[in-house]
Amino acid sequence: MSETTHRTIEIRSADDATTVVEAFGHDGPQVLFLPALGVPLHYYRPLLARWADVGYRVYGLELRGMPQSSTSDVRAHDFGYNHALALDIPAAIAAAGLETPLLLAGHSLGGQLALLYAAGHPEQVRAVTTLASGSTHHGAFASVRGRAKRRGQLGLIRAITGTVGWFPGHLVGFGGRQPRTMMADWGHEGRTGRFVLAGSTADHEAELAALALPVLMLSLDGDPIVPRVSSLHLGRRIPAARLTTEHVPRSANGGEPFDHFRWARRTPDAVLGPVEAWLAALPDA
Repeated sequence: MSETTHRTIEIRSADDATTVVEAFGHDGPQVLFLPALGVPLHYYRPLLARWADVGYRVYGLELRGMPQSSTSDVRAHDFGYNHALALDIPAAIAAAGLETPLLLAGHSLGGQLALLYAAGHPEQVRAVTTLASGSTHHGAFASVRGRAKRRGQLGLIRAITGTVGWFPGHLVGFGGRQPRTMMADWGHEGRTGRFVLAGSTADHEAELAALALPVLMLSLDGDPIVPRVSSLHLGRRIPAARLTTEHVPRSANGGEPFDHFRWARRTPDAVLGPVEAWLAALPDA
């Protein structure tokens, strides 16, 4: 793990919810990184520190529901995608003094949020990188069995959330503890293939279709949660983007299939290598 030090910046959103941004590095282009569903920011410190080591200023946002946020008790606090898009990301950019347009990156759910934010605020974003991120829609799967399995997963998660009032993902091995609205937003995209977010009046699919920025979408060989077909399915919804898709082979991971999460701590260079090459080729990088 890199020895790069980092600093923590407290942020307060317009609804008075608080969380933090962790900043790594002092020079180079600025990157705002968004984590996956249910993954605390501290899990990504090896990745963010390594990214800073190769010449970037990297800022990671702790999402709602995570330990460093005031909304960590999801039974008492309800929120969804739009809280991140309309409240927390703008607050993070302001509190950290980030210069726009910036580079926006995200892992899994964070990649979805990065694309959605860039589509709604293209003047603030120079380019987007999604890491092991894709559509949860059942139609992303080529086989009848795969589509049926995904529909079953979506139905089960919807039933559990509706019964309990929140999603105890820590008990079922997916997503961690999440509030009702977050899982409703996530599940709607899975059932319909469209982002329709609670509390938002924006036509997010139209915004995605009009997104004309450079976008890199990386999928990881062997990833059991977001296979390549899922990433490509999401990529088809940004037809105007200057899109690059890349599939990182398991040979970059010591010959082992990628775990959806562990690469960020164990083999961050396997993913950062193609990201760095792509970013370096952007104009004015």
